[in-house]
Amino acid sequence: MDPALLRGNLALALFILLLAFMILPFQDRTSGAFVVTVLAVIVALLFIAATWLVARWSTPRMPRKEDDK
Repeated sequence: MDPALLRGNLALALFILLLAFMILPFQDRTSGAFVVTVLAVIVALLFIAATWLVARWSTPRMPRKEDDK
């Protein structure tokens, strides 16, 4: 997968996560907005995890150096 696309996805997910964490302390815990903010945090964390997994699986592995003895 294109590394620029993965970087963009990660930046978007971190932006959502940062904004959700910034407004979370100011939300009333009994309001619907608090639930939506918590769901935004969960979705952003899942998006970061999925992006990390795709990046990990799509990059080629470096060959291991074998010790010549």
